[in-house]
Amino acid sequence: MRKGEHFVTAISEFQLALRKAYRKDPCLILPNAIWKTEERLPALQCSLEVTVGAELLDLIAWDQEGLHVFWNKHRKIDDSVRQIMEQSRFLIVHDDHFRQMDVHPYRLVKPFFRRKHDHKNIEPYALRSEFYIKESDPIKECDEISDLIGRCYRDLHPSPDTVRTWSTHPVFDKSLWIWIMDKHKDSPVALGIAEVDRSLPEGSLEWIQVLPEYQGRGLGKALVLELLHRLRDKAEFTTVSGEADNCRRPGTLQQTNPERLYRSCGFAGDDVWWLLRR
Repeated sequence: MRKGEHFVTAISEFQLALRKAYRKDPCLILPNAIWKTEERLPALQCSLEVTVGAELLDLIAWDQEGLHVFWNKHRKIDDSVRQIMEQSRFLIVHDDHFRQMDVHPYRLVKPFFRRKHDHKNIEPYALRSEFYIKESDPIKECDEISDLIGRCYRDLHPSPDTVRTWSTHPVFDKSLWIWIMDKHKDSPVALGIAEVDRSLPEGSLEWIQVLPEYQGRGLGKALVLELLHRLRDKAEFTTVSGEADNCRRPGTLQQTNPERLYRSCGFAGDDVWWLLRR
């Protein structure tokens, strides 16, 4: 390894450096759970920079379409990264770097919050008497899962086949797919899906959905806290991402502020990531 300069490196070496940095501060390093980025690494060009003393300074991974990983210690955009950005159709950058950019060339500019829970002080919760929690079967109930998610959005409706593929991910854990059921109707009214990467180990919240007509009854918070309790013995921490706005998200029927929900459940941090498309 050449030290003190920026160079393309082997995937295995890059992955080790990425994991080490991610464990220290996951929300600053990536906009999503690390396993999602690691799946893409074999198809990317990967570059890192270290000092003579082996201190990590820079991590970059990109392809012809866009910039997938960009972290550096000094939090500045140097000329080599700007060249990659100018040739990219899309970028995913932290707010520290976003503030240094001219965003006029991009037709889509969308912020996402990124938060972490350290699994300390997970508070208890109590469901109202008309509800109960039940584990979901993603194979047998993929139609019901697809339907409930679709009823929460105007323009997002994963197909049953898509839902079924989620259970094939290496981070799948059946105990982290849960319904909140309406006792009187014996039907699901809210859905929570989390995943766990045991190799890190990291939990991640993927779907927290409450039917619009059942919002305001504490069901979203119950889903999050129940999943955190289930993840506590499986992972060292849990992360979550979501659209960073303070009102109804475009395309969704949900009225709640998702970041406020996660903060009320003990998630912390102030990291914001930006998705930009030309």
